[in-house]
Amino acid sequence: MVPEINTADEARGIAVLLHPHPHFGGNRFHPFVEGLFRRLPEIAVSAIRFDFSSAELSTAGEEAVAAMDEGAARWPQLPVILAGYSFGAGIASSIGDERIAGWYLLAPPSEMLSASNIGDDPRPKAIIVPEYDQFSPPATVAQVVAMWEKTTITTVPNADHFLGAVQPIVDSALRWIERITSPRTEARQPHF
Repeated sequence: MVPEINTADEARGIAVLLHPHPHFGGNRFHPFVEGLFRRLPEIAVSAIRFDFSSAELSTAGEEAVAAMDEGAARWPQLPVILAGYSFGAGIASSIGDERIAGWYLLAPPSEMLSASNIGDDPRPKAIIVPEYDQFSPPATVAQVVAMWEKTTITTVPNADHFLGAVQPIVDSALRWIERITSPRTEARQPHF
């Protein structure tokens, strides 16, 4: 795993970006990941992305932690945001590392959320679910995370799992990440 880094001037946070399932065409150039990777430095957040070498859950999780380690080595003490789409969101939800300031989970697979260990964690979690998600509909995701702490669920109107227009989602993610990495602010629900 070789991470690609887009460095922010005077960074106040790090975002590790996790792409969709590698066996179904997911890679670090997915439009959601690409959009965040290019724009995060505008809000003083350095972005790290990479390609998963495997769809095996433990390997993918280890690679995500290795990317966090890379960021922490460059910017010690900065908060880390894990942002993932689909498979990447599921992997993000499996990592409870103390360096994480928040999780932005776009179209996460409900079965991966069910296996997650971050539900009781008091750090903020934004779960973004397309209205017509074929794999994990909003009602299913809401049921799975109903008891999670500090979790907001936002539905993307008129979108299915493959999203369509990602720019409004990237914009919303940037606003949420900026709030999380800004000093003395609380996470709020993403808006579309």
